[in-house]
Amino acid sequence: MTTEESSSIENLWQEIEELVLGLAQLARTEISSQKFYSELLDRAVRGMSAQGCVLWVADATGNLEAKQQRGAHPETNIGAPLNEQKIEQHRLLLREALHEQRPATIEPRGRWSEQHRGINPLDENLILCPVSIEAHPTPQVGLLEIVHHPPRSFSAQEGYVRFISALCEISEDFCQHSQLQKLRELEALWEQFERFSEHVHLHLNTEQTAFIIANEGRILIDCDRLSVLQKTGKTHQLIAASGVEGIERRSETVQRLESLVTAIQSLKRPYWIMEAEEKYPPQIAEPLHAYLDLAGSRALMIFPLAHIIQESTDDPAEAQSNVEQSQLAVGAIVMEQFHEASSSHTILERAQAVSRHGGTALYNSLRFESFPFFPLLKHWSYSPLRKKQWTGRKLMTAALILAVLSAVLILTPADFKIEGTGNLQPVDQQNVFATADGVVDQIFVRQAEQVSANTTLLTLRDSDLELEFSRVRGEIQTSQKRLNVIEAARLGLNPTDATALQQANRLTAEQEELNARLKSLNEQSTLLKNQQEALTLKSPISGEVLTWDLQEKLLARPVQRGQQLLTVADLKGPWILKMEVPDSEMGHVLAAQRASKDPLSVSFLLLTDPDQTYQGTIEKIAATAEPDADGKPVVQITVKLDHETIKGLRPGASVLPQIDCGTRSLGYVWLRRLFETVQRELFFF
Repeated sequence: MTTEESSSIENLWQEIEELVLGLAQLARTEISSQKFYSELLDRAVRGMSAQGCVLWVADATGNLEAKQQRGAHPETNIGAPLNEQKIEQHRLLLREALHEQRPATIEPRGRWSEQHRGINPLDENLILCPVSIEAHPTPQVGLLEIVHHPPRSFSAQEGYVRFISALCEISEDFCQHSQLQKLRELEALWEQFERFSEHVHLHLNTEQTAFIIANEGRILIDCDRLSVLQKTGKTHQLIAASGVEGIERRSETVQRLESLVTAIQSLKRPYWIMEAEEKYPPQIAEPLHAYLDLAGSRALMIFPLAHIIQESTDDPAEAQSNVEQSQLAVGAIVMEQFHEASSSHTILERAQAVSRHGGTALYNSLRFESFPFFPLLKHWSYSPLRKKQWTGRKLMTAALILAVLSAVLILTPADFKIEGTGNLQPVDQQNVFATADGVVDQIFVRQAEQVSANTTLLTLRDSDLELEFSRVRGEIQTSQKRLNVIEAARLGLNPTDATALQQANRLTAEQEELNARLKSLNEQSTLLKNQQEALTLKSPISGEVLTWDLQEKLLARPVQRGQQLLTVADLKGPWILKMEVPDSEMGHVLAAQRASKDPLSVSFLLLTDPDQTYQGTIEKIAATAEPDADGKPVVQITVKLDHETIKGLRPGASVLPQIDCGTRSLGYVWLRRLFETVQRELFFF
């Protein structure tokens, strides 16, 4: 062997050693299996200068599939493609090699041994070596096939086999390292899940429970945002979102998310995985795209929050049909991703686990808070009195004090009064409304100005009405001129001439037609004139103009027919108190009125003068209840009062009125709202 050959061999073995050591280091890094085996095939081809390399893996039925390939494929790319018979012989050889579980070299047209039937159908050498694919949960072995030119010597062939065997042994180290990494991840996941389970069942407060589901559930699932919605009737309401302390109920994003979840949960499916590019039914597509347009999510998953009422022991088909009977839906969770993320089965399992535990925890908190007197019991549980040790003497003292207080509350009489809201108004008060559509042309009065009845307040201008009046007036003038011409023509005709007589008859007919038209036009003119006169608005009563800043509000502004423009009131005449009482309180007022022979008295004080109390009597009670500005039903009550005793009367002045409904026990006067709530919520009467 020459020095050059010796140096070349040394360089070759050094390169092969670097390839093996590099793959060994790569096996201990956080690299995906696909990338690792791709690197293994690249190094095998490069180290042997092989024509091709294929990684074969058996599927569930035992058939071999080429998972990865480098260079030429032995069945299609080496010379002429193999026919079906040779492909079958080649696959049989691969299965036999996989069964033997040891590396070997197969010469061209050769077999594994005389007892085996598989044949190498190629004109090239094959090196077949088992390679570890997966170590958990069950070991899985594939087969590495190398296609290369026949070596010059037996020792070179043995060196190739040792090189490939070393690479395949490193794959086993990679599988063990991957298994160890998965076990570490599983341990960390189990710790997160255990912590989530402890925290989510720690509280019986709905807000705290939802907050834990949203924030710790997001960490467990490893998503970008997790939202929790509570089912309220047929709709869903957002109660918590990860990374957010409070929910803005007026937010359009919140409203669209609630609409989307309500639409999806009505279909009663186990879960939904949704992406913007996919196609969905119309009832889902519209709220989905409306929400995604605002939220900017790339994908979202929706899971129901349900409490398991009964564990199912049936077979899977029956269990699926009995899901609705065995679970009670309490809400839903929405998992969102704002970046590209491949759908993972692990994420699905984590989300389902959060859904199961979160549903039970939320159900328990909702049920706990639905107990009667829950707010009172909640405050009592944190009270320092609860933690004290009560002796028999202390208990007797407390019972005696409670009995004395109860007797005082029951036996002591107190004035029973029903409160309401109201304002002072003069009896003679009239609103002035627009009589037609138009523009305010002139305003002749100011706020606080005294006016008499029929005093002109303002005038409106209707351009359409003016145009129509000009048209009718023009037609009247035209018709009148034509009528004068006809009368003059009739006077100039010869009554003995037959032609003149015929023309006179025609003129007479035209004259009658013009007279009828003039009559109609005059009637139209009268009607239009009345409408123009109606554009002048006059005061219906004598009094004072109450509307503030008329010039700024009305001058040169368009108004519609029936629109209130200003108010005139007689401030020197009698006054009344217009009072509003909640419909729920009217039972006490009506009962007191029936029991009293005289009108019920009303005491009130002005917000501008709270030190002075004034008196009045009920004059009239409305027969029906009407909603107020907040939509709550109220009953209007008119109170008669002596306006001369009230200082600083001002229209619309707010007052705090109280209706005297007789006397009741002190306890009822103080605690009647509690009694009524207990009756309504517990006894339903």
